[in-house]
Amino acid sequence: KRQWLEYETKSLVPISPERQGSTEDISLPYSMELWRKAKTLNRDRSVLACTLAHLIAMKTLVGANEGDSLDNNGEDGGFDFILEDNVRALTGLTNSACECADRIWDTIEASNDAQSQCHMRYYGWLGSLPNISWIYENHIPRSAFNSEALRHTTVFPFPTSDDFELDSIDVSKSRMKEGQAKIQSEESLKDEAIPFSKPPQTPHFEKPGGTQAVWGTFAYTISPSAYRTLIHQLQNDVGSLMWKGKRMRAYQAKPIDKVLPRHIKSEFGPKSIHLPDRVAFVRAPMLGSLLHPHWEEGFCNSTELQYHLSHGGESSNSDNRANGSDVWDNIFLSEEEIRIINHRRKHGKWIHKGTMPKILGDEVDKDVHVNVNSPNSYQSLRQRGTASMLKVTPLAVIVALVVLSISTEHFVGRCLPFYVSVDAFSFNMPFHHRHKQQETWSLMSISEEDAVVEEERQRGKLGKVPIISRKIPIEIKLPVDASNDESIAICGDQSENSMEKLDVTIWEMDKPSDLIQEWWSIDESERSARVGDPFGVVMWPGSILASRELMREHYYLPLKSPITNATVLVLGAGTGVEAQTAALLGAKVVVATDINPLTLKLLEYGAKNDDRIGNSFEARFFDMFSSEPLPPCDILIAADVLYNPDLAKQVGRRLHEAIVRSFEEGASPTKVIITDSQKFHGTNFLEEVAELKELNTLFKENGWEELKWEMQKLESIRASGVLVDEDQVYDVQVRVISWGWKL
Repeated sequence: KRQWLEYETKSLVPISPERQGSTEDISLPYSMELWRKAKTLNRDRSVLACTLAHLIAMKTLVGANEGDSLDNNGEDGGFDFILEDNVRALTGLTNSACECADRIWDTIEASNDAQSQCHMRYYGWLGSLPNISWIYENHIPRSAFNSEALRHTTVFPFPTSDDFELDSIDVSKSRMKEGQAKIQSEESLKDEAIPFSKPPQTPHFEKPGGTQAVWGTFAYTISPSAYRTLIHQLQNDVGSLMWKGKRMRAYQAKPIDKVLPRHIKSEFGPKSIHLPDRVAFVRAPMLGSLLHPHWEEGFCNSTELQYHLSHGGESSNSDNRANGSDVWDNIFLSEEEIRIINHRRKHGKWIHKGTMPKILGDEVDKDVHVNVNSPNSYQSLRQRGTASMLKVTPLAVIVALVVLSISTEHFVGRCLPFYVSVDAFSFNMPFHHRHKQQETWSLMSISEEDAVVEEERQRGKLGKVPIISRKIPIEIKLPVDASNDESIAICGDQSENSMEKLDVTIWEMDKPSDLIQEWWSIDESERSARVGDPFGVVMWPGSILASRELMREHYYLPLKSPITNATVLVLGAGTGVEAQTAALLGAKVVVATDINPLTLKLLEYGAKNDDRIGNSFEARFFDMFSSEPLPPCDILIAADVLYNPDLAKQVGRRLHEAIVRSFEEGASPTKVIITDSQKFHGTNFLEEVAELKELNTLFKENGWEELKWEMQKLESIRASGVLVDEDQVYDVQVRVISWGWKL
């Protein structure tokens, strides 16, 4: 609490007398309560980020509009509605006009003709297969409220539990069963020997019902008053964003497609949300989502059924028209998505993007026939682009795209201090959810080349824990004056372009997402006892940069390598990339330390399975917070271990201990490599540890090299997805301290 007060959050976000929650919650600034609860989120962190991104888009959509109309937001170049980034417009041409634009205008006219004032209007929506059938067969005929004059599009109110009950659908029972299943799954974790949860199964719905009939807020608009009342509610009740049952250990974030319609219905009445029977936008057949892969097939099947029931497409193929799969012929598809659809039509099964190269092989290319005249081909869209856009632009169909990883800075200005919005909700998110902030992440789905890399990996087991190998190339570019250095021939092959490469093979936990998600879901007071530190079971990019720094110092010095015959100590070694690199470069002793027993076993396993590494490698338990002195060393390495401010400060103190001890013993100064790819808030120990600040002052006064951070960019790093099972490829800026090599 003392740390929070240093940032004056109370003055930034005053405590409102309307705050809701427990006595402890409402005594804290809003930002403190939100952050304390959000810290326990695992996968739901991305759900919270999505909600915040939608709120930013809503603020942009509404702007300074003080009225209540949904249809004047687009005046003076403003926005008319919000689209998520996985949405496609119906691109067919009807009577020389754009089908998407026609459907939008039909929806607006039908909505305005209704007797009930609209505060939220959908232009695209989905639901389970039984719920979609129930909506078209029961709810729309009974509840539609636009006049008979408008035949093209029917507008109806958002379905409620009362509408289900009219057809004797008992929502309370289904809701109770879901709750019981949730509690049972949470409780069952206590009795499991290994704290892994089973991967989520593909949802299957046999009958209409559930907590909500309509899914998704991927294409919609809201009124200014709806936005203002929503913000007022959220700023006074964190429970509107996250919830936690009595028997649950961690909070769960509420998705925006539940938060938004529930608030508007309670504030303005059940008929204040309008939906069209003929949607203008549909979800793309992504089948590669990292957030909810078990829902993707259901989204695609529901899209087809919805298109079929709304009689939306004209198709010469009667089979496609009958099941609604002709919807994919009327939207833009990438070549990869065309392959997915072709495979679906040929084999009757959906195929995910990540497994497509493995399953299809040469069949993928044989099945793809992109017709230039097809409405969903690249060439056809290019030819029609000018004509279509000329018809869309006068309709002011300008969209505000919602990207899941968008910065939350603009929305949370009144709710959270700036440092929380940037550091907590961006940098503290899993790799696959980060976007361009102070660093650039380029995430790519698995390609055919990736599949080859995957096949080269070996699998094994440590007891009952599945593990998998990862070969990591450590490459540096040699300077011109290093070409005559005899030490170059020690290991690796020198290429014609003066590149030196060393392959390091480490072992990781196979599919670590369950373990790490379990760690996030456990209360902080129980983590160390139940799971420990799970982050050392996979490789992190900072270890690659530390290894490159070792190679650079090994090859750049013209006389003798400082690594050869040195004692190297690695703190928080994890999977041991930098530790193995030091051993392969000729270190006399390499002590790789960690506190996680599984990590220590991975270190030992990796060293023993590499014939190039002899008996110089030791995996040792060492707790940096203990009173035990730091093991002796000539070189100290700590790569990507600055997970939180307390740990970062302790790393700084141990760094100070190593340097001062070498001076006191009259030995050469301990050489140091510290890397950090995460850059969490409060982990700059050079500013936080008083002893290091004094040491740097001493260095400066004597004209010595100071301890300082430098930034280096690593490109195309392949690493574990951490919270997802698939590998990710990304670029990342890493800060590094490399000190003592010139003394």
